[in-house]
Amino acid sequence: MVNEADGEESAMGNELGLSSVQCQCLRLVGEGRNSKEIAPLVGLSHGTVDQYLRRATVTLGVKNRAAAALLLAKIETADSVQKFEFKSAAVAELPKMDDLEVVAEPRGGSLQRLGLPPTGGPSNDLTSSAKLIAISKIALFVIIVSMAMVIVIKGAFVVLS
Repeated sequence: MVNEADGEESAMGNELGLSSVQCQCLRLVGEGRNSKEIAPLVGLSHGTVDQYLRRATVTLGVKNRAAAALLLAKIETADSVQKFEFKSAAVAELPKMDDLEVVAEPRGGSLQRLGLPPTGGPSNDLTSSAKLIAISKIALFVIIVSMAMVIVIKGAFVVLS
């Protein structure tokens, strides 16, 4: 269940704009756990855990949950002098976001060998025209496969009649 007694840790989460549950979920992500493993530990459904983690990534301004967990860990493990030292907003700096980017490994598959874009995984940074080209490739592939199926089925009917 959720432990609200994390005084200092939940104070750090509040400074970042995160709830104590979001911080706890991010710490568990940092341990390598997925939403279904985290859910019973915090007493929530895995869908709710996913929502908490999505909101945390938006709040922290990172691309994914792994980067958010890494950022939280870096901030929480910073020197206590640095953590509570007064600085103006212009002077205070979080760890650089470039250090936190997590790159997903490319997935192999027959669609990629055909020149089609990968499915699933993290969101992409394609331009609008690149997205349109990718969608067009998929649509063309579907049309070709559909036409091939029609030809095969028609041929089967001709042979059987």
